[in-house]
Order: sequence, then C-alpha cells, then structure tokens
Amino acid sequence: MNKENAEFLKERLFFLGFGDKLNAELEKKMQAGEEKFKLPMLAEFSKGDKKDVVEFSIDFGKSKQNDMYFLNSYRATLAKPDPEQERSQTFYINKGKGITAKEAYNLLDGRAVHKELTNKEGQPYDAWLMLNAKKEENGNHKVQQYHSAWGFDVEKSLLKHPIKELKDAAGTAELVKSMQKGNLQPVTFARNGEEEKMYIEASPKDRTINVYNEGMQKQFQGVREHKGQGEKIQESNSKNTEDKKADTKEKMNEEPGERKAKGRKASV
Repeated sequence: MNKENAEFLKERLFFLGFGDKLNAELEKKMQAGEEKFKLPMLAEFSKGDKKDVVEFSIDFGKSKQNDMYFLNSYRATLAKPDPEQERSQTFYINKGKGITAKEAYNLLDGRAVHKELTNKEGQPYDAWLMLNAKKEENGNHKVQQYHSAWGFDVEKSLLKHPIKELKDAAGTAELVKSMQKGNLQPVTFARNGEEEKMYIEASPKDRTINVYNEGMQKQFQGVREHKGQGEKIQESNSKNTEDKKADTKEKMNEEPGERKAKGRKASV
C-alpha cells in the first residue's frame, strides 16, 4: 500500500466532510489491491428539531499505471419514509475538490449552494447551484446554475430582515458563508422589542431569502414592514426582479464567456 497516497485520500475524505471514520476500511481495501471499491457511510443532519439521514457510497479507483488510488465520486441518497420521495445524486470529485457531504445534503433537500466552478477553458467562475426535478440519462438530477448576471446578492437580501446576527461585520460574514454552503440557518429576528427564532435559506431562483418559523412553516418573501401594533407583509417590488428581461434568463445557465451556448451542464 502506498502510505503517502493513503494519507492524501484520508485528508480528502476529511475536507469533504466525511471525517475519519472510514480510514481503517480505506487502508484495508487499498492493502487488498482491489481495482475499484466503494465505502458506505450514513450521516445525520439537523433540520430544525428533526434529523435527516443521508446514505453515502464513496467510489475509489486504482490507476492503471501505478499503485495510486483516486477518490473519483460519491453517490448520496436522502432517505425518506416513502422510498418514492428519496432523492439521489452522484457528485464528482475534481483534483480532490467538489461538493462536500453537508452541501450534498443541502442540495438533495432542495436548497442552493454557492460554489466556485471552472468552465471548459479552465477559467474559474462563481455560481449558485440547485438540483432540478428533471433527470439526465445517467440518473442524476440536472444542475441549475445562477450566475452573478442573475442578480442575486445574498448579503443584500439578508439585510432586508431584522436579523440580530447581522449586528457586526463578523456576524454578517459568518452568516453569508453559512448561506453559501446551502445551510438552513437558525437566526434571531429582533422586532418591536421582542426576539423570535427563525430559520432562513438562500433562494437565488427568486433572488431572495426564504424564512421559516420554528415549526418550519414558510413565513414570507420580500421585505416585511411593521407599523404600530400591526404588521404588514409587503412583497418586495425591487427593480432587481422587475427589470430582469428574457435575455438575462437565458444567461442564467450559461458559463461566463459562452453566453450564446445553450444547455450547458454544470461541473459539480
């Protein structure tokens, strides 16, 4: 077994969010010299006061030129009581980088993740990713991309709400980072001298932040105004929504520098 290779793979597993629980089994498989093998793993993720379970199957392959192994991809399945409602997706690893285990859960649970990607020319670009209900021939859900031209600014959307955690630059940066990972983030709404626990998630498709109460009931979209003892919910009429024309919608799924190309696939 190539020990240096084994240590590298352990490091990749750790930074992809799989921890170190698979290390012993990884070494065992590598010592056996198998050409290809899979490592299964179950992980729990919190959603409010509940837990979701994701089944992972991580794929490894051996080089034909030497004894080096590579972490190629992993399959993630969000378990549901009704198997018909389960969602699965294969996430590919490029040079040890890719969607983390937590980000995979967030995508499978319907939320958006912000990632730095690379186009066919090797140029980096940023985009929000979401899984489409439609599936491709390989069984994967199509990946919807929302680029900067789409006009979603997560920090500006956060600042429209009375979120206590936005009191300073450090708190704002931490919250933005969590939203970019696709997390359903617990926050405190401070209004009319009272505090209330809420959950928020990024919604790049609608250029806004979705808000849920402790019972995970969706509260509103847009800007909420408070007048006296009553509260009035007002939908945001920002030009950011109204002025986005059809040409911008066409650009939504295109990589920078190739706006005329249609139907481009995301590299995840």
